[in-house]
Amino acid sequence: MYEMLSVQSLNALLWTLTTLAILLSIGRFAIRYATLSRFYWDDASHLLSMTLLIVLAGTYTAGFPYSARIVKIRLKEEAAPPLTDPFYHTYLQLRLVITLLVFMVLWSVKATFLIFYRFLFEVSETFIKLWWAAVAFIVASFWVCIGSTFTICGSAGDLYNFEKCSSPMATHNIRTTYKYWCALNVSSDLIVMMLPIFMIWSLQLRKTQKAVLAGVFSLGFVVAIFDILRTVESLQSGTFSGVALWSSLEVTVAVIVASLPLYRVLFTSQGRKTLISFGSTDRYKNISDDQTRVERNGSDDSSSRPTKPSVSTFRDELETWNIASPKHGAQCDQIPLATFDTRRVLV
Repeated sequence: MYEMLSVQSLNALLWTLTTLAILLSIGRFAIRYATLSRFYWDDASHLLSMTLLIVLAGTYTAGFPYSARIVKIRLKEEAAPPLTDPFYHTYLQLRLVITLLVFMVLWSVKATFLIFYRFLFEVSETFIKLWWAAVAFIVASFWVCIGSTFTICGSAGDLYNFEKCSSPMATHNIRTTYKYWCALNVSSDLIVMMLPIFMIWSLQLRKTQKAVLAGVFSLGFVVAIFDILRTVESLQSGTFSGVALWSSLEVTVAVIVASLPLYRVLFTSQGRKTLISFGSTDRYKNISDDQTRVERNGSDDSSSRPTKPSVSTFRDELETWNIASPKHGAQCDQIPLATFDTRRVLV
């Protein structure tokens, strides 16, 4: 199935998806600045994941030829060089760096979503308790994965010993480690996806609105599928091209998925108006006039204070739906949302 995937074709796929992730990330940052006129902590987390992805793509490109050669040696399609050959040491070094970078990319994406949820539903005490529990599990799972990377061949001293890493005991340990890596990654993905769902379905919204929001928050399920496929391929056939394919898809799609939620403003009239008006001199003139008028009048009336331009984010839309629902009326306050405050971090 994967025989047609050469190192060159895998590199082409990897860098195409990485470029797409970079472009979507830039668009994400542009939308954030256009709507809120500044950046927040979730932007910093996303910038970290994008930067790590670029570094990972470069390391993958350097490591693909080594991994392909190792597979050929194990299948006896190529004569094995002596164990003293520096090729083995370089291969094991690249494998370690790639593994660490993969975890860092995936968990920084999880952090981006967690920050998003925190400021979207921060007024719910129940949600915050669940959020902290989720954070504790995800942080612990990250360090378990990182720590076990250094003992995958047995002791940490054997990490760069190819003979020890190829022994039957080490091979069994590696297969076991792959399984619980997958379990921790997929379970943490599921927690991140399910965390906001109960809040969404508790809101007094139309079913279509709930479905759209739940769909956006569930995009990470695609990344979990890629991780499962990569693990299965590693444990069953272990072909270089198959593992490399699913690994490349997993990390790049994870960053792409983290970029998509902010693009929802493009599908709302309020969001499009905000983006179109961004940079308008009249826009800033009006704000300046409002500020001058408030200073002149010395009014403390909150209705006369200048505010930033309207922002079409998930939180604004949820507040609008929650207040304007004619069907539920006052019952819309069942799950209150935090009051919009442009001084706070919002997503």
